[in-house]
Amino acid sequence: MKKLLLIIPALLFSIMTFSQGIVFEHGTWKEVLAKAQKTNKPIFVDIFTTWCGPCKQMSSQIFPLETVGKVYNENFICYQIDAEKGEGIAIAKKYGVKAYPTYLFIKGDGNLFYLTVGSMPEKNFIAVSKTALEEMNDPKPLTMWDKEYTVKKNDTAFLLNYMKKRTKLGLSNELLFDEYLKLIPEEERTSKIVFEYYRNEGRNIKVTSFAYENLQKNYKKFFMGLFGNVYTILMEGVTNTVNEAAATKNEQLLAKAILAYDQLPKYIFPEKDEIYMQYYKATGEKDKYLKYAMSFANNHLMKMKVDSLTKVDDRNYKMMEDKMKSGVFGKIMDSVQLAGLLSASANIERMKVGEGLNAISWYIFENVTDKNILQEALGFSKRSLEFIPDEATFLDSYANLFYKLGLKQEALAHEKQALSLADQKDVETYKGMEETLRKMTAGEKTWK
Repeated sequence: MKKLLLIIPALLFSIMTFSQGIVFEHGTWKEVLAKAQKTNKPIFVDIFTTWCGPCKQMSSQIFPLETVGKVYNENFICYQIDAEKGEGIAIAKKYGVKAYPTYLFIKGDGNLFYLTVGSMPEKNFIAVSKTALEEMNDPKPLTMWDKEYTVKKNDTAFLLNYMKKRTKLGLSNELLFDEYLKLIPEEERTSKIVFEYYRNEGRNIKVTSFAYENLQKNYKKFFMGLFGNVYTILMEGVTNTVNEAAATKNEQLLAKAILAYDQLPKYIFPEKDEIYMQYYKATGEKDKYLKYAMSFANNHLMKMKVDSLTKVDDRNYKMMEDKMKSGVFGKIMDSVQLAGLLSASANIERMKVGEGLNAISWYIFENVTDKNILQEALGFSKRSLEFIPDEATFLDSYANLFYKLGLKQEALAHEKQALSLADQKDVETYKGMEETLRKMTAGEKTWK
């Protein structure tokens, strides 16, 4: 009974603490919309994925705060949904979600009135709610702009203001910007206004767009104004086009993306093999994916030198440390974010190569039964650990490959090591490794 008396206050404290943060609805999307209509309150939706680090950070550090809960619970019906499961798939697609976490602000009729993205400190997240409410009460909502567009689509001044409105809502202006560029004289296509568009929204262009053609044609004029990011934007255009091609299984569009890639400088990343890997992984063509993945691993990743990359990482770390001391990040990041950024900079190049090898190794583990290929993947996995020896997920892949090759003792030893290094706060990953170790011990399959 004494234990029970101690437990009850603890449970009450836990419940009270939880209630201070954002209280999320647990019904269906239809039920949430109905509640919003009944209460005449807008909906705040946190779109997340289970693998998204910033999503987990917001859920564990920001959403539970009393100050945040007070603002969001009073002003919104709050809802969370996984973009890769159940109703979340359709909701993410409907509202054009492309990054995680994404925060949607939606009226009871289902119309989006504001959108923003990413993890952020408490004050910024509260400010987001205030901006959203201002946008909801705007006397000229997006629906009015949309109607006006049908009669003013050739008015360049209107198009600029229309794009500003859509940018504020987190919506793409890809097609509108093409229309704007085609309407203005050629000499104005490198103006300050155009510069600003590329700087703020260039990540949305595709190689088939007029905006891409304009940037490619005038890259020398744009180079200084975009602080050397011209090629980054052009590469994002290639990536966006590959994604579109994969979604429709359009190899002709893929060929256009590759042609655009070939016109970029040779030092641009990713490698061409990676572009094909991106496409064939998305389309589920395993044999074609493996062809390019094996080529990329053997001809690029396996040839990278640990010592050389360590020197690059050391320089990056020192440079980041100096920038932090100068206070350059002080106004845009809190101390926790700064510490994470500094820690990541210590091995960013080695991690990049290690993750590449690990991703290919894991794909082979999950999809291949040929022992010769599995053996080769074991070599890739071993090499990933030479770059980052204490990375739990790399060790987990290594252990699983040993196990699929029938080398149980080696598998058990490496899986135990992986579990000892895993972050227990990442509950899903940690529990997954525990289950893998259990299956290995019991002699059960660890793959589907």
